[in-house]
Amino acid sequence: MAMAALFFVSCGQKESGNATPEEVTKSFVTAFYTADFDVMYQTTVKKNRPIIQVTQKEMNRNQDRLHQMRKNEIDIQDVQCEMLNDSVAECKCRFLYNKNKREMSVTLRKENDNWRVDLTENY
Repeated sequence: MAMAALFFVSCGQKESGNATPEEVTKSFVTAFYTADFDVMYQTTVKKNRPIIQVTQKEMNRNQDRLHQMRKNEIDIQDVQCEMLNDSVAECKCRFLYNKNKREMSVTLRKENDNWRVDLTENY
């Protein structure tokens, strides 16, 4: 259930001041659809990290579903970001999810000179 809630609020590079909003978006989307909680945790703003932790705990209770998610195929086709100001970007990611076209939009915010996904901006 928590994963479903996260799906409706979100659309990723490890902590690095050099990662662009596009790179962070790609990393987050890939991590989201393959249940890579470490990357999701690292690519979200700190205030959202409890969401990732709760989702991970829920998914760990259902090992079959977790194992299935980790087999998902993600092929990022395009990421377009619009800079709203020096510290906020709106990004739209188009990708193939198990060969089906998908799109996810996310807001990224600079936090300690690193671009990170802000899940709460999408509620």
